[in-house]
Amino acid sequence: MEMRKYAMNYGAVLGLFLVLIALLLWILDIDEQKSIIPSILNNIVIIIFLFYSLTQYRDVESNGFISYGSAVKLGTSVSFFSAIIMAFYTFIYISYLEPEFLSEILLLTEQTLLENNPEISDEEIDLALSMTNKLMQPHWMMILGVLGSTFTGFIISLGLSFFIKRNQPLENI
Repeated sequence: MEMRKYAMNYGAVLGLFLVLIALLLWILDIDEQKSIIPSILNNIVIIIFLFYSLTQYRDVESNGFISYGSAVKLGTSVSFFSAIIMAFYTFIYISYLEPEFLSEILLLTEQTLLENNPEISDEEIDLALSMTNKLMQPHWMMILGVLGSTFTGFIISLGLSFFIKRNQPLENI
């Protein structure tokens, strides 16, 4: 199977699995802003899934061999395609499932600003909230989510690829 198609397939599965986790957290009313457990759970799932997809590609699709660069590329690609699915889920979540999410983020930002710097002026608070409001629009959150998730997948792939790589012996080339 071509590497891009493989990455799309495994990225779709990872993305759907992460959406299921997010929906489960939403149904159980677990606040991702107040607990680190959802982030840890997502990162563990991503690491395990990337490890599995890279080793499967190496062992099944690539005759037991994969270079370090190819493994990094594949892991990053899988992360990118899963990030696209998560971006669409984020848009649906913010727009339809939890429309008050953005106002809650702005309120939390204001509270954090006041707790960290009680002597902050009203103008500085307004400036910070207006910048936060601009970046918290669904389309920006989708773009930043894809970029952030892809970068995270790249970093994870850098580490995993070191252990997964298996170069073809020179006599077989």
